[in-house]
Amino acid sequence: MQTEIDQLRNRVTVLEEQIEKIEEASMENVIVLRSITREDAESEIMALFTAGETLYYSDISERLGIDLSMVVEICQELQERWEIGIDGDVV
Repeated sequence: MQTEIDQLRNRVTVLEEQIEKIEEASMENVIVLRSITREDAESEIMALFTAGETLYYSDISERLGIDLSMVVEICQELQERWEIGIDGDVV
């Protein structure tokens, strides 16, 4: 009986360690979104593009802490106004 109890304790310890690793890994991918006006979001997005690097919607969302759907909408509007380029177009 004591052997079974010891085995169960060991299994519980292993499971707790695995849960801790999973929690740590999941916290690395958490993006904290900010409350920001649409105008401010557009200005910050434009500032990112002025650096001249290629950015994906997810990159912008992560860097600025802005909701992904807002990023997509703003980038599409900026592209329609020819203020940014997509896929090699001139910015």
